[in-house]
Amino acid sequence: MNSRVLSHSCIPVLQFVGAGDDPRSCRFLQMMEQRLEKVFFEAQSKVLSTSSRLSVQMLSILKAPGSPAVSLVYIVRNGTVFLNGTTASNLLGQLSAELVGYFLFYPPLIIAERKLQFVF
Repeated sequence: MNSRVLSHSCIPVLQFVGAGDDPRSCRFLQMMEQRLEKVFFEAQSKVLSTSSRLSVQMLSILKAPGSPAVSLVYIVRNGTVFLNGTTASNLLGQLSAELVGYFLFYPPLIIAERKLQFVF
């Protein structure tokens, strides 16, 4: 098997304040994927004036002990093409925090990207 290394792939990380939901549950993960897809649809239609379907796949959900913040690590796809983290973060960053919070039902703290390394 051939190995291919994609070093420093950017993955967007969204942190928000959660209240009452269990971030470890499958229900929460699926709910956030659906809500993020709505946010990206809104951003794409407002910023790029296009409406192709972007899909979101959650990679991990992290909750720091003693903190209300939850980090969502996910990737965004347009069909079979993955958006790099910078593109996805920039697209989301074109919306106001209030609008992102409206779609997620949680106010975002930051929209950032994390550099990860994948080995295939």
